[in-house]
Amino acid sequence: MKKRNTATRNMGWMLALTLSLSVIWPTTVGAERAEVTRIQANTYVGDPGEMVESFDITVADPEKYRNLKASDFEITGNYDGYPLNEAAEIVQNNYEDDGIKLTIQDHTIHMEVEPFKYPGGMKSQFAVTSKTYPELSFDEKSVKQVTTRTVDAFEKGQFTGSNGATLSYNLKHSPSKEPKPLMVWLHGGGEVGTDGRNHLTANRGAVVWTESGYDTSVLAVQYPENYSFKIYDNPEQLAQMQAYFVAQYELIQKLVAEGEVDPNRIYLSGVSSGGGGAFRFLTQYPDLFAGAIVVAAKDTVADYTGSVEAFKQELKDIVNVPVWIMHAENDPTTDSRTSSLAYQALTELGAKHVKLALYDDAYMDSQRLYGGLRHWSWVPAFNDKEVLASLFQLSKGTAGEQTGGSAEHAVQPAEPVTRAQIANVLADVLDLPDASGDYPYLDSAPGWAKQAIAKVTKAGFMNGMSKQQFAPETEVTRAQMAVIVDHVLSNRGWNAASDATVFSFKDIQGEHWAYKAIQNSAHAGILSGISKDQFGPSKSVTGEQLELILQRLEQLKTN
Repeated sequence: MKKRNTATRNMGWMLALTLSLSVIWPTTVGAERAEVTRIQANTYVGDPGEMVESFDITVADPEKYRNLKASDFEITGNYDGYPLNEAAEIVQNNYEDDGIKLTIQDHTIHMEVEPFKYPGGMKSQFAVTSKTYPELSFDEKSVKQVTTRTVDAFEKGQFTGSNGATLSYNLKHSPSKEPKPLMVWLHGGGEVGTDGRNHLTANRGAVVWTESGYDTSVLAVQYPENYSFKIYDNPEQLAQMQAYFVAQYELIQKLVAEGEVDPNRIYLSGVSSGGGGAFRFLTQYPDLFAGAIVVAAKDTVADYTGSVEAFKQELKDIVNVPVWIMHAENDPTTDSRTSSLAYQALTELGAKHVKLALYDDAYMDSQRLYGGLRHWSWVPAFNDKEVLASLFQLSKGTAGEQTGGSAEHAVQPAEPVTRAQIANVLADVLDLPDASGDYPYLDSAPGWAKQAIAKVTKAGFMNGMSKQQFAPETEVTRAQMAVIVDHVLSNRGWNAASDATVFSFKDIQGEHWAYKAIQNSAHAGILSGISKDQFGPSKSVTGEQLELILQRLEQLKTN
């Protein structure tokens, strides 16, 4: 522990020293500087934190820059955000190719760049310089506005619980009107404070869910200060943590009561201090969450140098909650034995839906997570698409299963859906009655889909590719989806108005086998073209598109 604390202090001293160094810029003539009226940085949250991908430079006289070229600029202090090399030395190697691409529209010069850590690293911050047009040189101090993808969609708020505990939080609303899942995000110790932003941009924990295609609300509370190690032996700090969770629970219940959140699909994720907090939140409200991802957890449960029995006592109430526990085996900041013992305790208690991933040094090195960066196990955790998909498949009480199957065949937002998957979803969403008899086709189908396929066939919503073949594993095209939608519309008694305008899609002619269905689905507002004059009949339907189609069908008014 002493070695780690010493290293941390040295790192902090170096960080303080490097951040105290400022770049001295040559004096720019006032008239030239007046040419630039505004500079905006456009950023996103990447694995290493906030990254900038472009700048918008607004100028008074765009004609002056009609011959502007990418070679007129040079960027320093730009690097990919990984500050340690294989020897765990602090590095910040500028890109050899800045990747600059320029476009000018009206008074704005749009400068795309090779994405780099914003506003810089531990050695220096970025600087854009131009010898040809010195007035276009700038650094972070010159940037008047920063826009950040997904982060800007969060709304700031404050909530005071019945116990008097006040929380500052950011909430990203699902765009859907009906109740949707809620991801509760618990940040790490490095993001404590009151700025209202750092806990959203330090890593992908707040944005990964939306940017992976899941229609979910995200709640991110920012805690004012970090708690100590061994909080289980610190009654004062533990009571404060519990008080915060009481208030956060009440805030979540408020969102449920307002109809924004599906109470059966509330998920929890946390890293480092937030990972330790996640264990405590789970044990305090074991019936609240449908599932959780706990990464690099701090030691909030029990003494990781002791026996598993203490962990069993603390975690006994969350045996039925699906939990993914992830940690770098040799994490230098939070000891991975907390995660190992938590997993051992839960499995010995009989938990059937808990998984442990311990990343060894070779794997962390392959991710360029050297030395102190071995604490960053959230990088591989949040890049594990299978884990994210399995989590969002969960509904409270299903332990990884929805009606008719398991996460193995779940519809994935960014992936094409198969005929079996659509049959399964339709049978569930439309609450179709049981179909008498066996699977009505000669080809094979997975067991989880056979009854659903029988149901949609009997109801007339889907037919086989032939009388004998359903082709359950075949991806569904947009034209095929239009036919399915048309069958549902017909079942509901929907008809297009007699004077409805014909949609002119250049890739769909009147003799096309799905022409009428495509016209009807478009008139009903269920399916639209992929562009103004293209329908894209042969393109596959993705899980995200299927969810939107189902939402529109649910909202449809019959005539």
